[in-house]
Parts: sequence; structure tokens; C-alpha cells
Amino acid sequence: MKPEKGSVEKLESSFLSARYWPQLDGLRTVSIAIVLVSHMSDPHIWGFLNGSMGVTLFFVISGFLITSLLIREERRRGRVSIFQFYVRRAFRILPLYYIALSTAAVGVFVFGLGEGPVKFAERLPLLATFNGDLASGGSFVHSWSLGIEEKFYIVWPFLMFAIPLIRRHRLATASVLLVLASAASYCEGARYFGIYTAILAGCVLGLTMHTHRGFKMVSKLAHPGVAAALIPVAITAYILDPVLPGGAESGNAHVLFSFTVALLFPSFILATSPLTRLLSWKPVAFLGTRTYAIYLFHPFCIDVVSMAIPADQRNFGLAIVRLVLAAAMSFGVAEVLARTVEQPLILLGKRLTSTSRRTTAPYSVPANKA
Repeated sequence: MKPEKGSVEKLESSFLSARYWPQLDGLRTVSIAIVLVSHMSDPHIWGFLNGSMGVTLFFVISGFLITSLLIREERRRGRVSIFQFYVRRAFRILPLYYIALSTAAVGVFVFGLGEGPVKFAERLPLLATFNGDLASGGSFVHSWSLGIEEKFYIVWPFLMFAIPLIRRHRLATASVLLVLASAASYCEGARYFGIYTAILAGCVLGLTMHTHRGFKMVSKLAHPGVAAALIPVAITAYILDPVLPGGAESGNAHVLFSFTVALLFPSFILATSPLTRLLSWKPVAFLGTRTYAIYLFHPFCIDVVSMAIPADQRNFGLAIVRLVLAAAMSFGVAEVLARTVEQPLILLGKRLTSTSRRTTAPYSVPANKA
């Protein structure tokens, strides 16, 4: 990997003026691919894949992008409208979520799928309020990660941009929270809070890269030697996670993976390489823009495919066919929903929260890219 030519100041100016990083959408594609394949219920074929790490990767991306979005809004407008942020998030997240939850409910109550009506009805209040992370396993169980994200969306802007004392010491506060979340990953009874390690790692990186001193420090991580050292660490953490004491629930490898991925971001954003070119390739980046809908609906698509070709395959060929069909169906559903529901409502949310025209400064990240 080679850092972009020019001084640190030029590199920083380029970073601050960037309105979109396609390579991060490419990373979203990697994330959803890991999740989808690991959910295929063919453990004899895909059992070596660790889907939870795909979610961890997405959390790091989310923390970085949301923090960057908020900082740039503050620099552009002089303040952050938390209410407008909430409205934009609601128009992006809620419609597809409730369509997916309704689909799960129809499957359970009408077609008798899943854990049964009684148990699902008991869990429904938690699922309907984005608390899938607090509900027990069953239908729509994958919504747990959205429960984590939604709590982050609610708390983070208020904490970092509305409380004067914290606003003056954001990076220090976020760093302390990151250390506490990392420690919680190893503490029995507190591991739930360890889930936020990945998001906070992205947040701390975003805060750091938006200070001149921090950017100068972080830009050194774009050196090819750093990336060459960190990528094997990330892969090792990914592989070892299920076999470490406590397994995925312990957070042993998730902490290491979260920090390593965050430290790799400068290489993805500030440098060019065959990997960043691949991640930025239009088809790969485009798939990344559909990951929210794919994530919500891929379990239903897998269930449909499993009706035709049973799960728990030992035949590699049939497992590949199942995977291709599920991936194609998931993307098809996501594309239809993106065109008919997701994108129109995102634009509506942006229109509703638009303010009087101001001079545009190079600190804008489109809401639909975060």
C-alpha cells in the first residue's frame, strides 16, 4: 500500500473534503458476505466462518461514519441538530425494520414458522422497540445488532455534542468509554457493554482524524508496513474467536479484531492499493449500499431456499447452489426495497430536515452514506 502523494497537510485537506469513501461501502460488502454465508445453516461446509465478526466490522464502520458525519455538520453549521439527526436516522432505519419484523410475524403467526406464536408474542415488545439484543433467541434474532446500533444512535450524538463539558473533551471521554467497554468484554456480568467496543473504536478513530494533531499521528498508519502487520492480526483474531476460552461470548478476539480493523482504516481511506481499489470498485461498493436491507431480509431468503434445497448440506455443490440462490434473492429483495422504500424515504427525511441555504464548506458527509 502506498500513501497518497503530497504532504500531510494536503492529505488532511483531501480527507476533510471527501464526501464519500466507496472503499468503506466495499467493507460493508465484505461484512454482509461473511454474515450471509455463515447463516446458511450448512455447518459442514461453512462452519469455519464467523458471522459475528462480520457484524463487528460493520460496527467499526458505523462508529467512524456517524462520528464523522456529526463533526462535519458541526463544522459546517456551527452546531449539531440532534433532533434532525434523529429524524434522518428514523427515516433511514425504521421503515425497512418494521417491514422485516412484519414479515417475521406473518411467518410465525400465519405459516407457523419459527419458535411458535406464544414465544414470539412474548418477545415481540422487545423486537418492536429495537431491543432484540435483550430478547432471547428465536425468529428475527438477527435484529440484536440493530438494537445495539439504535442505542448508539440515540445516546452518542447527545452525549458528545449536547453536553458542554463532554463536548470540550470529546476524544478523552470517548477514549475512556472505549477502554471501559473493552474491559467489560472480559468481565462476567458486564459483557453486554463489551459489544460497544467495536463502535467506540470507530468513534475514537473518527474523532482523532478530525483533529490536526490526531490526523498527523493517524496518517502514519497508512504506511504499507503497518497494514502488512495488521491484516494478519485481524485474520488471526477472526479465526481464533470461536476456539478461545468462552468462545464468541467472551469477546476475547472481538476486542483485538475491533482495534485492529480501526487501525487499518487509515490504510483503507488515505492510501491506495490493490485492496482499496477492489473495495472501491463500483459493483463491490454498490453492494455495500444495499447491506441494511440484505441484512434484514437474508434470513427469510435463506428459509425460502431451504424449502427447495434442505440445509445442513454435506454436498459442496448443493451448498454453493444454496448460497448463490440465497444471495441473489437477498440482493433482489434489497434492490426492490431500496428503490421503492429505502431511498425515497431517506430523501424525504433529508428534505424535512433541510435548513436555510448556507455556504457549503468541505465538511459534509451525505446522510444516506452513513
